[in-house]
Amino acid sequence: MQNKRDIILLHGAIGCSKQLDVIAEALGDNYIIHRFDFPGHGSKANQASNFSIYNFVNYLRNYILSNKLIKPFVFGYSMGGYVALTLESFENTFDKIMTLNTKFDWSKETAEKEKKMFIPELIEKKVPHFAEKLIAMHGGENWKRLLSYHRYLMDDIAKENVLSSNLLNRIDKKVLVCRSQNDEMVTKVESLHVTEKIKDAEYDEIENSRHAIEQIDVGILTKKMYQFFS
Repeated sequence: MQNKRDIILLHGAIGCSKQLDVIAEALGDNYIIHRFDFPGHGSKANQASNFSIYNFVNYLRNYILSNKLIKPFVFGYSMGGYVALTLESFENTFDKIMTLNTKFDWSKETAEKEKKMFIPELIEKKVPHFAEKLIAMHGGENWKRLLSYHRYLMDDIAKENVLSSNLLNRIDKKVLVCRSQNDEMVTKVESLHVTEKIKDAEYDEIENSRHAIEQIDVGILTKKMYQFFS
């Protein structure tokens, strides 16, 4: 394909860019792929500081500026989608935006519920294989700190209502809000609510899939991406 378009792939909370390797490989012949780890994650696990959506938004903005990208496409998984939409609500950045399994409903009650799944001691006890996965991604000395920072981040998002209806109304780009059919964290109701607030947004589902990026059929996902970004 001549004149390949740039596409940024953004990972989710407590994840890293390596989780998007299979997507990058599937799209690599037709797009210029851009990936990076947000501070505190993966290869940047040692760059931890107190997290905020605004810090992640600035990191994404600086990446776009330093690489001189003009209206790239962006695919944001989970938190990555939240970051991409927040940046677009502030300034005219992207051509098209696709989110996958992004949680938008961040009330105080929701934050308290989700925070219970980010307690290292409980993870080690109840899902040790997940603890091992986090250690492999972020390092044995970093993963617990990462979980702690994300618990504070959830409180901040719920308190500030970062991606408010007014900001969503400002987004004037084509957006695809995509959700796994059996996502145990993100509801169809909250996804449809956001879709209705954005001027040119559509909602879609991936059948027989759950929240984790590893539990999604890459073939089905990349087919939807090709259709949307073409």
